[in-house]
Amino acid sequence: MEAIEAKRIQIRFTRALSSYDNHADAQHRISRKLASLLPHQADARYGRMLEIGCGTGGFTGALKQQCRIDEWILNDLCEDCREKTDRLFPGSPPRFIAGDAETLSFPGKFDLIASASVFQWIKEPEAFLHKLSGLLVPQGTLLFSTFVPGNLHEIKELTGKGLAYPTSDALAKWLSAADFDLLHQEEETIVLTFNTPLDVLRHLKATGVTATGNGRWTRGRQESFCKQYPEQFATTDGQVTLTYRPLYILAVKK
Repeated sequence: MEAIEAKRIQIRFTRALSSYDNHADAQHRISRKLASLLPHQADARYGRMLEIGCGTGGFTGALKQQCRIDEWILNDLCEDCREKTDRLFPGSPPRFIAGDAETLSFPGKFDLIASASVFQWIKEPEAFLHKLSGLLVPQGTLLFSTFVPGNLHEIKELTGKGLAYPTSDALAKWLSAADFDLLHQEEETIVLTFNTPLDVLRHLKATGVTATGNGRWTRGRQESFCKQYPEQFATTDGQVTLTYRPLYILAVKK
């Protein structure tokens, strides 16, 4: 598995904060669908909630529309996300804890822990699920999305760079071992199209997804990428594809 450096992830996503919302089409779609897995407002109320990797607040906003939460605690690697999420809570911003969720100590117990499109960056996912289990009250809810093999396969095939994604079966086993009952597990395929391979690269940079690579693109490497991409991943109308493979998980602590 490619090494995931928290500092590199922090730098890349901080740089992408100003452009993220205008380019993260797949991520916004994932956030909305993930939030919809919870019961709607009339039927769902949670006392304390922890969101891991809140980013610019897209998923936070979706959760606000979906259910009632008394106390929010938001976390992200990037301190600058605080300003983005504070705008969602005029006059009463929630507690924001900056840092690596794998190493941080979060206060108290939670009724809901939620996270959208973040789990793939976790270095030790099995151990992290045990940590989250310990943070939840009995019958507490865990809601998150991640990605499965085949995610961004176009980039992996052309560059050899990318994360090693666990299968949905592996995640189900880890959840069971961490004392969770799995209520919902669903894979999806989202195919975005772009006019050119350069537009694909701009999308990846604008959303911070390039945090897996060293970021060094020589002119020759870029020219080769742009030549090979349409040869392998063109649509019938001359565009090119980029494929996301999200996995949605809803579980409760036993």
